[in-house]
Amino acid sequence: MNASKKFGGGRPPTGTPSLAWSCVVVVVSLLAGASVVHNIYKPNLTLPPVDNQGETRKGQEE
Repeated sequence: MNASKKFGGGRPPTGTPSLAWSCVVVVVSLLAGASVVHNIYKPNLTLPPVDNQGETRKGQEE
């Protein structure tokens, strides 16, 4: 007696997704989440002006 007929003979198992596709899905979802957060919070990524750096080096050398 065949086992598939004994238990109803449903669809054969399709298997699990590969590790590479899982990694791709994780990276894409992280980038999408970061994009959403940056569009909501709009972080200020400007650098402060560097005015006194040359003067402090001259003061340390003297």
